[in-house]
Amino acid sequence: MTLPGVDLASTDDYRSRVAARLDAGDALVTEAFDDWRTHVRRHHGAVFDDDHAAAAGGDAETTAPRDLFCDTLAFDAAVRALRRTIEATFGLRTDEPTDALDFSPAHDAIDVSVADADATATEAGDHDGTAARAVDPAALLAVDADDLRRLYERTVPAPSRRVFGEYYTPPGVAELGVEAAAASVDDFSSARVMDPGCGAGAFLTAALRRKRGDAAASDAPATAVESIERLTTTVVGVDVNPVAVAAARTAYLLELLPILRDGGVERVPLPVFLGDALGLAGDAPTTGVEGAATVLLGNPPWIPWERLPSAQKRRLREGPVERLGLFDLQGAVARLGHANDDLSLPFVWTCLDRYLDDGGVAAFALKRDHLGGPAGRLLRSGRVGSRPLSIEHVHDFAAVDPFDGVDAAAALYLFRVGGSDRDPEDATETTPEAVPTTVWEPTDCVADFGSLAGLRATLARTETGLRPVDPDDRAGPWHRTDAAVDALGDCAYRIRHGLKDDAKAVFSVEPDRLAELEPTHVYPYLRSKHVVKWGLFGHDRFLVPQRQAGVDNERALARESPATYDYLTDHRERLEARGSSWFEAGPFYSLFGLGPYTWAPYKVVWCRLGFKPHFAVVSTVDDPGLGEKTVVPGDHCMFVACDDEREAHYLCALLNAAPYQRCLRDLAGGGKAGLSKSVVSSVSLPTWADTDRQNRLADLSRRAHAIVPNYTDCSKRTYNDRSIPELAAVEREIDAVATRFLEGR
Repeated sequence: MTLPGVDLASTDDYRSRVAARLDAGDALVTEAFDDWRTHVRRHHGAVFDDDHAAAAGGDAETTAPRDLFCDTLAFDAAVRALRRTIEATFGLRTDEPTDALDFSPAHDAIDVSVADADATATEAGDHDGTAARAVDPAALLAVDADDLRRLYERTVPAPSRRVFGEYYTPPGVAELGVEAAAASVDDFSSARVMDPGCGAGAFLTAALRRKRGDAAASDAPATAVESIERLTTTVVGVDVNPVAVAAARTAYLLELLPILRDGGVERVPLPVFLGDALGLAGDAPTTGVEGAATVLLGNPPWIPWERLPSAQKRRLREGPVERLGLFDLQGAVARLGHANDDLSLPFVWTCLDRYLDDGGVAAFALKRDHLGGPAGRLLRSGRVGSRPLSIEHVHDFAAVDPFDGVDAAAALYLFRVGGSDRDPEDATETTPEAVPTTVWEPTDCVADFGSLAGLRATLARTETGLRPVDPDDRAGPWHRTDAAVDALGDCAYRIRHGLKDDAKAVFSVEPDRLAELEPTHVYPYLRSKHVVKWGLFGHDRFLVPQRQAGVDNERALARESPATYDYLTDHRERLEARGSSWFEAGPFYSLFGLGPYTWAPYKVVWCRLGFKPHFAVVSTVDDPGLGEKTVVPGDHCMFVACDDEREAHYLCALLNAAPYQRCLRDLAGGGKAGLSKSVVSSVSLPTWADTDRQNRLADLSRRAHAIVPNYTDCSKRTYNDRSIPELAAVEREIDAVATRFLEGR
């Protein structure tokens, strides 16, 4: 890639100079590093800890704060060079909001420029004392926000970006959000638009482009000065990441260039603010649209709740969580994943309350799983604080991947807040009309998310609707109006969550470690890769030093298994550093999601983070190093505990039967986290009554489980794609019996 006025090769050299200056203890660079690190800790917590890095898909080396700071400063220098080139080329100055975090002094200490002197024409002075050169205006007019996104991705490695929950929005999706919002307000050209987590500026630039287009079609032409004033007072962005803010400001400026090329404008404000839009960290910027925005747009941070700084969690609980009723569930139920699972929904709801005018609309990219999962009860509740909320439209992208590398299905939601006399307390008592929904699906073409036109040209669309599974519970799971619903009904069984530890590196038992520990507390352990339809593809070994969460057995463990206790003691600091409230009760090595149900003789297990609704009955396995021991479902698993083998197989047969599979797939919507408790609890699972049909289902499930071990010589993916005639025959009979079972329930 190339950017006018920016020497990308010098950007790499610049990064090396930053690292060298930092190693040498340069005062200006070190001060900037300390300020940046304080900013990151304040807003993101301990994102550089090994477990946080691993959870984000990175590792300790790629997410080291020193390395990411060097990347950050190099990117900031490149963006500044581009902006100086724009100023020199168009003869103007830009005004930015004053930020507490300013890298200018550090840049002054680096004796290398990232400005590209080879593609220049006229030298001009720059307001910060650095020479800038003009280039061909046409070259700058061809640059857009997506070019800056690519520059960022080139400069900052993907694992480092993921620790901040950053998944930048492709232009096509941003344009779709702007189009949907613009169609829902009376006059988008004058609407006050805000993106409270603007990233590199995809939604901001899409909004500016739409407003420019509306103005061009107007019968009342405006001067360049008037146009710039109208745009810069009605399109505002905020982000907590200084790198994102630098990119968004420059992207904002690039989008104004078609107006600026004719001259007549000397100064251009860039209303993109560095700070916390939620106001939790004490640095909320004054944007001028508080409580008055007509449109909110954006792709909020998808940061898991457990990774948030403790101070931010506390401020959330004391502020918007309590004020807006963000968490309806409390205690262990909420901690087990039945409440909001990341920051995105609390972020959006707080911004709707803080910034959106009554009757305003919002378009946000969020998880598709919120249509069915427990975290989405807030979204489906029909309220924002005391104001009613309606979902006007959903664009479902579960079948495609607009956010490259994100293991979560996405959707674009269009909301309207207020503007109605309906009491939001009555939301759960009124059955809503089906929400119009567009399902975007792949075709033979390569998906083009670079523009809305490209998106429409390369993807197919199905128009459908969404409504609650239970008409009396608006906030419960929703399903498509064209979904298979034959298997919906009452679930008589309690669904359990697998083991939660937050320290896999400590509790995982590799072969070389097994010899160092007593085998008493080591068990076969299931991860998502092990569970297939009707069976298991292996297992891991895991240290489970308790029989029940919260029970203090420290003295007994030290006495009966001294090697195991010594090993855990050696890792005490790491275990005590786990930040979640899951592990506050009991000894320092406490686990969560552990109880009598864990040790049930039979369990129907599935992967809650799986794309396929595949269920299996597990009991014990014969491990060569452990002997025959009870299988323990891991963190990504959910299960139903049973005392009776036939009961377990009856349940498994129903859940794997075609009517149930169709229903679960439609409810889950293709999302990675779709097989949650609330989704599986929505299907009919009557209590075991030892009837003929239940027994027949149990017999067939046992036959299916007996077939699977004959095909475990391949990968799980190969097995899932394989056609096994003898298994297919059993499954056809299960489907037939399950269908008759549903008809007679």
